Amino acid sequence: MQIRSAIVLLSILFFPNFLLSEEIQKIGSFDTIVSLNSTESHTWEITEEILDPRQFSISYLSGEDPGIKTNPYKAPGVYRVSQESAHKVYIIKKFIAPDTWKAAGISVRLGTLTDKDKTYLNGKLIGETGDMNSSEPQAYDKIRIYSIPPGLIRSGKVNILVLEVKKYFHPEAGIEQDRTEIGDTRLVQGDYYRTEYTKIALLMIYLTVGGYFLFLFVRRRTDTENLYFGLFTIFLVIYQFLRNQIKYDLGIPFLYMKKTEYIILTALIPIFANFIRSYFKFPRGKFVNALDGIYGLFILFYLISNNVILYNKLNSTAVQLGWAAYIVLIFYYLIHKIRIKDRDALLILIGVSIVALSTIFDTMSNRNLFVFPRTVGYAFFFFIISIATILANKFVRLNEQVEELNEHLENKVEERTQELNESLANVNKLKNQQDGDYFLTSLLIRPLFTNNTSSPSLKIDFFSKQKKSILFKEKNYEIGGDISISGHIFIQGEKYTVFVNGDAMGKSIQGAGGALVMGTVFQSLLTRTNRNGGHSRPPESWLKESFLELQSIFESFDGSMYISVVIGLLNESTGALYYINAEHPWPILYRDGSAGFLENELTLRKIGIPGNEENFFVKFFQLKKYDVLILGSDGKDDVLIGSDERGRIVNEDETKFLRTVEESNGDLRGIYENTLKFGELTDDFTLLRLEYLVDPQLKNETPLVEVLEKAKILYKNKSYSSLIEYLNGYKTIFSDREEFFILLGKSYLKLKDFSSASKAFERAANLNPNRLESQYYASYSSKLNKDFQKAEYFGKLAYKLDQSYLNNLINLADIYKNLSQTDEARKFAERALAIDPNHPILLKLTDVF
Repeated sequence: MQIRSAIVLLSILFFPNFLLSEEIQKIGSFDTIVSLNSTESHTWEITEEILDPRQFSISYLSGEDPGIKTNPYKAPGVYRVSQESAHKVYIIKKFIAPDTWKAAGISVRLGTLTDKDKTYLNGKLIGETGDMNSSEPQAYDKIRIYSIPPGLIRSGKVNILVLEVKKYFHPEAGIEQDRTEIGDTRLVQGDYYRTEYTKIALLMIYLTVGGYFLFLFVRRRTDTENLYFGLFTIFLVIYQFLRNQIKYDLGIPFLYMKKTEYIILTALIPIFANFIRSYFKFPRGKFVNALDGIYGLFILFYLISNNVILYNKLNSTAVQLGWAAYIVLIFYYLIHKIRIKDRDALLILIGVSIVALSTIFDTMSNRNLFVFPRTVGYAFFFFIISIATILANKFVRLNEQVEELNEHLENKVEERTQELNESLANVNKLKNQQDGDYFLTSLLIRPLFTNNTSSPSLKIDFFSKQKKSILFKEKNYEIGGDISISGHIFIQGEKYTVFVNGDAMGKSIQGAGGALVMGTVFQSLLTRTNRNGGHSRPPESWLKESFLELQSIFESFDGSMYISVVIGLLNESTGALYYINAEHPWPILYRDGSAGFLENELTLRKIGIPGNEENFFVKFFQLKKYDVLILGSDGKDDVLIGSDERGRIVNEDETKFLRTVEESNGDLRGIYENTLKFGELTDDFTLLRLEYLVDPQLKNETPLVEVLEKAKILYKNKSYSSLIEYLNGYKTIFSDREEFFILLGKSYLKLKDFSSASKAFERAANLNPNRLESQYYASYSSKLNKDFQKAEYFGKLAYKLDQSYLNNLINLADIYKNLSQTDEARKFAERALAIDPNHPILLKLTDVF
């Protein structure tokens, strides 16, 4: 001890300026809080040189020269490290303590240090924050308050604080924010906690406001401005709490707190911009969507990355600079509304301007351009309260309007009720007039919707349930576009039963109009035929003439009226059925307890569609005893079976009705009831049932061989017209003979009547699907008739029977050429070339490819 005193005495004698030349802060008392911030009279020191804080302090207090060069440092403030390799700095504060003090304990407040530190007083460690060996950030925004152990302070003498600080963000280091001070522990800590908990109290106000407006949004989802303002306030509460020192008492990892802070800081401005946009009812627009998407990517980066340095760089550049776009949008929205005298916009603009100015100051301070106290928290307090007041005023104004409306509600209800009663009276008057029109239309259709058949050979039944039903003069009537008709005519001296099942386009009155036209014209056809003593030509001719007459009449409506229909002729003695199907649901044959379709393809469009005559085709079927034929409109299939999020679910399985027929044993009432069990009808529902009750009496007086021999003589003599007339006289008798129709088709080919030829060959092809000749000629004649789809169909069937049949290969190549399917045409042409490379027709085809 005597040696150390001697050294100090010698230092004073020989180096009198060593201690006394420095301007050391002299503290008058520790019983109050004394600022240690740098002033003009005293300052802090800083150095980047490596030193031992304990040895440095002891050397200094012993009067020795520590040999370390220090620079003046203005604290609090950011010190920029000159060398990137320097990871630590040492901050030094010298002060002269008072001689005595009453405080029971002394603490020193050092502000926020970036990032980790160990603090020594007079060579003894009094506190540390963070792990010096860790590369992760741990506390760069934490205010340090360290208690000084009793007896450590040298009363009335020089004391030295040495802060060993390990930086995180290059090149910043030092005491960046807050303030430095020393004094009574109770006063220092009391001031610290009072300030932080006051901020917490303000945050509770924010939280209440934000929660209230979120609740308003939940109750009224259309007011999205309440959602945005509530989210903005809640996010602001979380952000401000993460800037509060109390967060360190929760034990949450520092990285997660910073991640959350950067995410919320990024989202705040976009949310507020959307609040302004929503409050003043501006559309989102592509620019806003793109900008929100970019900031969404920023937030995603924060979620997946743990690099705080990158957080800081991104926030200091792209995020904060990108706020300018949002601020421009905000000012655009507000100024646009101010121009139309919107008072709320003016008030919000003033508040936004204050907050923007405060934010700019804080941002510049955070970027270490200068040290300035944080003001944004206080600015936001007044801003949040003002915005909440504006929204509350809007709510109050709305309530006042509601109250004003309620005051006059009774009168308004009476006035509105009177208006509604008058409107209802007018509607009822119009409805009565409309029902009268419906009633008149139903009276006109009823005599046309007739079943005029009486024959021991067959039985016909109708069932009808039109979708539209009316009550007129206390009676129920139905009106719709479906119609069924049956009657008798004589063709070539034989009795035929005629039947029709049709469905006119349109609902209610429009469909009924089509049914009325159909019924009137068709009844006229039946009456005219019977008045003339029957029809002298084959049944196909009567069907064709009837179709053409119907087509011309419906076509004259210029597209406003079409009808799908099945028209049939049944020879009561032979069971020969001739029919046409104009885009109506396929007829169903119920035989031996099994139901199936009579056809499987569309050959004719609805009556009334222009150009329909070119596709006219009479179909044939031979009925057997007890065969049941069932016709019905599409209402039997279009059944509502449920619903889902996309809307109604309507049955799309056309075979379901076949199963319904089988389950009902072909009974019309049973079919209707089982259909209702399956689902709900959505359209008119009509059915026609024809049951053939006798064995067909086929006329075989003239053997087929004899007829064909005579026909071949006529064919050899090239008497094709006589041959056709001769064969048509036996068409009913030999309606199931393939050879008969092949010869008939060839005769039509010779006369270049390709339409009739294709029908004859198609009949032959259907009678024997396994005969190559029938399938080939059906395809070839359809091609000549320009029906390339049908030609392709029969050509493929012939190809399946014989893949090396040269004529069919050439035929298919030509068909696909006309269908513009070059690859398919080339494929069949190449196969034909392999069989006969010199075929003249084939050579013409290959020149095209």
